[in-house]
Amino acid sequence: MMYVMVSRRNCPYCDKAKLLINSRGGSVSHYSLEESKWLLDLFNKADLKTVPQIWTYTGKHIGGYTELKEYLDDAGKETV
Repeated sequence: MMYVMVSRRNCPYCDKAKLLINSRGGSVSHYSLEESKWLLDLFNKADLKTVPQIWTYTGKHIGGYTELKEYLDDAGKETV
């Protein structure tokens, strides 16, 4: 599955999220808040305070690393 992730540089949970997605066979389109003023503005307007923020490629907001792990664990249970 493909995911979209917004992060910052030097963010350990962002790195862990990327590794987790890749370890489950997924891929990530990554965007950095430091590299995009419009994305930072959008984050502020949406009242998002932490990174990473992760969405499925179809637009479902998952949340941060902890929510991603729960989401992927639950998805794995559905296939059993």
